[in-house]
Order: sequence, then C-alpha cells, then structure tokens
Amino acid sequence: MALITCPECGKEFSDKAAACPNCGFPTKEFLETVPSEEPTASDNSDTLANVLVSKAIGAVQTTIENSKNAPKATKTIGPIQIDETHRLFRINGAVPINGKKDGIGKSMFKGMLAVSTMGMSVAAEKMIGAGKQKVGNKEWLEYSDLLSYELLEDDSLVTSGGVGQALIGGALFGGFGAVAGGITGKRIQKKKIESLYIKATVNNFSAPCIMIPLITKSTKTSSKEYTVAFQLAHQILAALDVITHNK
Repeated sequence: MALITCPECGKEFSDKAAACPNCGFPTKEFLETVPSEEPTASDNSDTLANVLVSKAIGAVQTTIENSKNAPKATKTIGPIQIDETHRLFRINGAVPINGKKDGIGKSMFKGMLAVSTMGMSVAAEKMIGAGKQKVGNKEWLEYSDLLSYELLEDDSLVTSGGVGQALIGGALFGGFGAVAGGITGKRIQKKKIESLYIKATVNNFSAPCIMIPLITKSTKTSSKEYTVAFQLAHQILAALDVITHNK
C-alpha cells in the first residue's frame, strides 16, 4: 500500500481506496494520469547487454557465412590451386627448383642469350628469383582471367596454350599423356638444358606475368631430375588447359 495525493483536494489517501475519502475523486482516474516509472539503471544495463549480445551473435553469423562463401582450393596441381565451386584459380605455392650461382662462362652465355631473345632470359631470371621456391601470389582469379601460358626450355618456346587454342591436356586433371606426346614431338632433343619454366599471362595489372621455374641450372635431359621437372610441367599445363576451356 502507498499514499497518494488527491489532485482535486490535495489530501493524501491510500492507493487501495476506490476514491478520495475527502472529495470523492476516483483513484482509477488519478492512476491513469500518473506517468510510468523511468527505466532503472539495472534495466538500462540489461538492455545494453542484450544489444551487445545480439551484435556479437550477428557478427559470428556473418563470419560463418563469409567463411562458407570464401574461395577454397578443391584441387591442387603443383602451385596451381583451383576452386571448382566458384570457378576460380590462383598460382600460389612452391615448386622444387634447382639454382646456383653462375660461373663466368655461363654468365657470358646468358648475356648473349638475353640479346638474342630481346631480354627474355634476363626477365625470366629476375622473376624466378635465384633459387627461391615460392611462386605466384594469394590473389584468386576467375577462369576467364587466364589469357595464355607457355612452356619455355632455354628461352625457346616448346608449347603454348590459351584463349582460342585447341585443348591439349585432355579433360581430366593428372592425365597429361596428350600433353607429353604433343610436346615431345615438337622438341629438339638436347643433352643438357639450362632452364625450364612456365610463363602464365593473366588479366591482372598488379601481376600480369607469373613465372613457374622448374629447372634453373645446367641439367642433363637423361637425368631423373629433368624427368620429374618435365612431368610436373605436363601436369601444370594440363591444369591450365582445363581452366581455359571451362570459362
């Protein structure tokens, strides 16, 4: 029970009474005119806590959704990562390469080769990075961003592919027999080579040319090292071929 002041006569009386005992003013009418109590500090704290919890839950749900939609590699061939779900790819990873400091004779040979190929070998060596194994970057690209790709042995074009060119790698990843046959038939057999790398051109101004070095020192073509590098080249070319023809 609480005492209230009658708005009519100013006398106090119990809020349980039906009307003011002095003047008869109805208690119900008085209570309807009294404003409701302001929220307490405790109420405000509870409201703020609920808002913060709601925002935290929303942030977690957003993170989960973004994670589901984020590109993920469903297939990896050497440094080529492919997201078949979103039809994306990137060249990012490492390849087993071989590199060592050049001797004087080899440096002179490379200088002559750079002149004869308009600087291609120098550009390739800078991109290869003198023995570094990391290739490409973390940026995902659409299938249509792959413009062309080439396999070069000692700065000589062995084979190439890209937009508008015939499929050379077959429809299955890992099945590089067609590539191997096509390349072997066109190659000039040598006892030794100095370099073997793949050059990929993509529609990306920040990194339009990506080099994948496979051999960077004098290597016998009869060696196991050469065979492994050439097989990896076949697999990478087949993967790039399938990407090009599934835009």
